[in-house]
Amino acid sequence: MTSTDPFSSRGFGAPAPWLDLVNSELWDGFGNFTECLDDPRWLRSFVRHWKLHIPPSDPAALKALRELRTLLRHLVEKSAATGTLAAGDLAKLNGWLKVPVFPQLVEHQSGLKLHLQPAQIGWRQEVAGIARSFGDSLLHEAKGHLKICANDDCRWIFIDRTKGNVRRWCNDATCGNRDRVRRARAAQKR
Repeated sequence: MTSTDPFSSRGFGAPAPWLDLVNSELWDGFGNFTECLDDPRWLRSFVRHWKLHIPPSDPAALKALRELRTLLRHLVEKSAATGTLAAGDLAKLNGWLKVPVFPQLVEHQSGLKLHLQPAQIGWRQEVAGIARSFGDSLLHEAKGHLKICANDDCRWIFIDRTKGNVRRWCNDATCGNRDRVRRARAAQKR
């Protein structure tokens, strides 16, 4: 009997590491909560999937991940509500991005690319890389495309890449269907 990977089996492996981190406070859609950062198997899978060098058992690294996760969720909630981020919010994010780097040319499939290589290697630089992935999403995703699932018992954060920016749920087959069933039952009771 093989055990299921708690990372991939729960829908993780998002387009960016910040999404997996921010969704590691996992609500299952029915109000049940799981703290994925407390699960060593999930954490090992997260680190392996994103090719990070974060020691899963280092208390300082785990504390930093939790603090960054709290900030990123706050920033997405604020961005989703107001469409903008205040200078103070950006300053907090920039605090996570402050790591010394040096530019380096790297060969890729489509040619050369400029890569910013951390001057030191360690979990602090890896956590900064997660923060940078959030910054990349802010820069490259259209305004209003970072969303929170409309299912109040889920609150999964996702990127809406639909043409009309109309997606409401993290997954239409699960959270969307639950919402439609709830509304239909409420209508029947009336």
